[in-house]
Amino acid sequence: MSDQIFSPEELVSVLQSDSKSLGLPSGSTEPIIERVLHAVLVWLEERNIITKSDLERVVSSELDKYSPDLALVYRNRNKVI
Repeated sequence: MSDQIFSPEELVSVLQSDSKSLGLPSGSTEPIIERVLHAVLVWLEERNIITKSDLERVVSSELDKYSPDLALVYRNRNKVI
């Protein structure tokens, strides 16, 4: 089993893609993405090891605060809706 490393750039890219698929203007989603990324980075400071599920839970929880629609799309990424 290979180790995966968290990539802030990849998270931003995923959130930008999800925002675009919802038709949300980038001007309104960039501040949301920055807040979510900041919260995730702060959360990561206290952890040595995380699971993909941990990360997705934290990202989703932060997205819920600012954009429930974006949170829903993020949660269901790679799932058939």
